[in-house]
Amino acid sequence: MKTKWIILGIAFVSFACGSNNQNAGNGQKGITDSTVKSKATTVNTPKINTDSLVQVIEKERERIESNLKSFKQKILPTKDLRAQIKQKWSKIEYYTENDQIVRIITLPYEKIVPRTEEFYFQKGILILAFINDEGLKYIGKEDKRVGKAYYFSGDAVIKEDNRTNEKETSIRTSDGERLLQEAKEYLELFPKH
Repeated sequence: MKTKWIILGIAFVSFACGSNNQNAGNGQKGITDSTVKSKATTVNTPKINTDSLVQVIEKERERIESNLKSFKQKILPTKDLRAQIKQKWSKIEYYTENDQIVRIITLPYEKIVPRTEEFYFQKGILILAFINDEGLKYIGKEDKRVGKAYYFSGDAVIKEDNRTNEKETSIRTSDGERLLQEAKEYLELFPKH
């Protein structure tokens, strides 16, 4: 029993001495705490080249759009989904390539409004969301769409491209945040069978 207490005491003293003297090695080299801190804060993190990243995302969107017919498609009717989804959308279409979702499009009730929301993914991560005001008109046609594009890197909007005269009216400064959450929810709703 005494041996355990002695070992614990030695470990405690060693730990306490070491934590009070963390920068002892730095002091011998003439580096102070403030120098270490200032060097740490001046390290530059690489900046994202937004324009280049947007070009890469657009190329991926074009690739996906041009290959839609070769992808597997699953349709999810919204009648059994939560009220906000089923009131807004009649169905959700999923497109997969090599068992990975690459595109989700939400389709409205035809007699209400032609607007669609399109989500593009790379390796399961949202890269682009597009609110297409005349979506039903342009499905399968040349991309001369009117709407709003939201480009993502990780979970952050890196660029918004509003191709309409419509202003954001929600309490959020951007629909990008809402679209990110919707994309995550739609991924979870993907029909497994």
